[in-house]
Amino acid sequence: MTTPPWVIDTNLLVSAAITPGGICDQLLQNAVSGRFVLIWDNSLLLEYRDVLSRPKFGLSAGSIRKLLAAFPPTGFCRGLKLECKLPDPADLPFVAVALATHDKTIVTGNSKHFPHATTRKLGITILSPREALVLSG
Repeated sequence: MTTPPWVIDTNLLVSAAITPGGICDQLLQNAVSGRFVLIWDNSLLLEYRDVLSRPKFGLSAGSIRKLLAAFPPTGFCRGLKLECKLPDPADLPFVAVALATHDKTIVTGNSKHFPHATTRKLGITILSPREALVLSG
């Protein structure tokens, strides 16, 4: 069985950072221990860093570096060019990267950002953090 390649939404990283031991933190630990591969491209890493650096989260630069260190170089995947409509066009890079993997999976705490009609048409699976934790456990 191959290790699944999953794209994670930024909200999962924020939750992991501010709720140690919570579902999202446990899920991130599953990725670090090799139960799935965190898939990313440069646009996603920039998004993660920008959001985690917001003062309202109170995260230190060291904490942010530690979180981003969970993304292995082997998880780099150039997103596909695509045109589709999402409630927030800033979420398109997550879809583009997921489409470039064989698993086509996005893990998010905000499934409304990735409407079922659109993701189904593209063959993308949306998992909640809890579903992903069960599948990767």
